[in-house]
Amino acid sequence: MKKKKLVGYIMTGALSVGVIGGGSGMSAFAASDASDTTESTTQSTTALQGGDFLQSEPKDSILDVLNQVTESKVTQQGANEVKLANKFLSTLTDEQKSTVQYEFTEENAAHWTNLPANSQNRNGVALGDLSNESVKAALKLAKASLSKQGYETLTEIIKADEFLTTDTGRTEWGSGLYYIAILGTPSENGEWMLQISGHHLAENIVFDGKEEVSATPQFTGSEPQTFELDGTTYSPIETRRDGMYSILESLTTNQLNEAKISETFRDVVVGADKDGQFTEESEGILYTDLTKNQQKLVQKAIKAWVKDADSKTANKLLKAYLSKEALSKTYIGWSGSTDYNEVGSYVRIDGPRLWLEIASQEGVAYQDDVSNDAHFHTVWRDKLMDYAGEFTE
Repeated sequence: MKKKKLVGYIMTGALSVGVIGGGSGMSAFAASDASDTTESTTQSTTALQGGDFLQSEPKDSILDVLNQVTESKVTQQGANEVKLANKFLSTLTDEQKSTVQYEFTEENAAHWTNLPANSQNRNGVALGDLSNESVKAALKLAKASLSKQGYETLTEIIKADEFLTTDTGRTEWGSGLYYIAILGTPSENGEWMLQISGHHLAENIVFDGKEEVSATPQFTGSEPQTFELDGTTYSPIETRRDGMYSILESLTTNQLNEAKISETFRDVVVGADKDGQFTEESEGILYTDLTKNQQKLVQKAIKAWVKDADSKTANKLLKAYLSKEALSKTYIGWSGSTDYNEVGSYVRIDGPRLWLEIASQEGVAYQDDVSNDAHFHTVWRDKLMDYAGEFTE
């Protein structure tokens, strides 16, 4: 196993989140699945949507509107996100605007989570509390801010949560419990940020005017791995999962031993509330120690995340991540098990800037003998350009 010291790429740690708009706030759980409270911690307060209580009330489904926007032949890719953001804001009441809009500060940007709304609050307003007009405008903005692949990732994760509430009857999940917030003022000049967050999803997209400059941190996950809704089968994390585990499957026994990370992990390392907390030493097998075919598998895995960003942003990032210099310092590591169905299985790609993780979790909704299905958490980070590099030391 090779290790490499990480130098000069550490971001500041997650800070407390200040109260906005005079709310008194309350503490909340750390970022792990709702059933996992053994390592819970508290984080400082933020303004809470609807007052000083957790955002756990059931919300109306948004699936009908989501399907309309998804099925529309208007791609939105390449559209002016500034105009779409302001169009969305124009559909809101004054009270809703005050809940959606925040200053673009480190405290506010870092306040996101992958937990259900009954476990931890997040910025913004629930889509299920908005009018159909507002939901449609919000989804059009999301569609324009992501690639076709990225928008599919977002919508399939939302559909997974609708499946959970439909299949189990539990109301802490559902398509209406995804939140939208805008940090800063959308304008042709100056930076602003779109934040969409819900169970197993966090999109943090920063713009300089109408140009997208950052697509990370991004959290994606899904429970169950595969599900059927309205006659269609979905697997939101399949491309990411298969990308990572195809690398492991290609490794020889000696390569697997070299790639194995010394620690075991219950979750992704640099998830919510973990800004900048990358490992000090890179572990695993170097990209340059792989065969040409194995290297192609690594590049394919990287693209499974990065191509969620709009094409211009993705191409710029891939140019940086896949440069000869960057790849010569990129490590692939695994821990726990090489079988993704085993809880504790973990895979990581760690480069000078790029950080990708996938971790296999115990089922939360399904823990019986009939359906004991592992599910996944994944995170994509950029050590230099999370939040457009605004808060990177």
